[in-house]
Parts: sequence; structure tokens; C-alpha cells
Amino acid sequence: MNKLMPVLLLLGAASVFAQEKEQDKEDKEKKENAVVETTKSVVSGIVSFGKDLVSGATDGVSDGRKQGSSSDDALVVDNVKGLDKHLKLKVLSVKTEESTDSEKTKSSQTYSFVELGFKNDGNEPVRVINLRDAGNIIAIDKDGYATNLAGGKGNPDDVTIPPKAGKKQKFYFPIEADNIEEIRLMGKTLSM
Repeated sequence: MNKLMPVLLLLGAASVFAQEKEQDKEDKEKKENAVVETTKSVVSGIVSFGKDLVSGATDGVSDGRKQGSSSDDALVVDNVKGLDKHLKLKVLSVKTEESTDSEKTKSSQTYSFVELGFKNDGNEPVRVINLRDAGNIIAIDKDGYATNLAGGKGNPDDVTIPPKAGKKQKFYFPIEADNIEEIRLMGKTLSM
């Protein structure tokens, strides 16, 4: 029995050590999970705050442009209700244009330009703003799919129409002219 005692003590100590090791591993995993969850929550909050901050700043700029006086006393329009109230719109022409992006790459892209007519029968200029914002002007193809304005093609962010006059404005889309079924301007459908 005396000879077995050191072996039993050794086995008992090994068992206790293994249990402590297992408990330490579980504690470490809980701590790691807590760190992961805390980090996830903090980063999610920061991203959400950033998105809200940018959205608020964008809305603030639009509201400020609408509420403040412009140098030409133009009425500022940024929605379909304002379009319908102050302007008459129509599609004047749609044409396809080939554009070479670079002489080095020799790659080309087909663009269409859609010329819209804005008519202002009022006594004040009307400025339509935020035209390059996603979804404010889209081309709908014959299959019902939307195409946003082409980036880098000189599409204006706003258009000012003088009183008792009209204004023609071109907008560029990365789609062939023959495939365009309609244009939507701030939700208002303009048929071809």
C-alpha cells in the first residue's frame, strides 16, 4: 500500500491538474467570446453612427439649400412633388455614343445620352438638385432593369431653369439607347 500511495497521489494530482486545465480553457474561451462580442458591438455602433452622421449631413445640406435664399432667388426642388408643381418634363432625344476610356487600353464603353427638356412657366427660376444621388435619375431597360447615371461623364448635380423658359440637359447612362424604355426622374416616369 505504501508503494501505491505515491502512484495514487500522482494520479489524483494529475486528475486535479486536468480539471483545472479544462476550467482554465473554458474561462479563456468565455473571455475570448466576451471580447469578440464586445468588439462586435462597439464596431457595429461606430459604423451605424457613421452612417447616420453622413445621412444627417446629406439631409442637412439638402434642407439648407431648400430653405436658404439662393443668389438668383431660385425655387429649389428635390422631389417629385416639386417637379410636378413647378416644371413640365419630357424626353427630347436618346442617342448612343461610343467612348474610348483610354488610348493605352483601347477599351470602349457604350453610353447613351438622354436629353431632357425642363419647362418652367413660373416667374422664378427653378433649381432641381441632387440629380446625381443614387436613384434620382435612372434609365429603365426593356426588361425592366434600372441603370444609374454613368460616373465620370459630366452629369450635373443640379439644373437651373430660368423663369418663363425651358432648358435642355443631357444625362449619360452606360446602356445602349435602343434598350432604354423609360427614364425616371425622382420617381416621375418619362416615356420615350
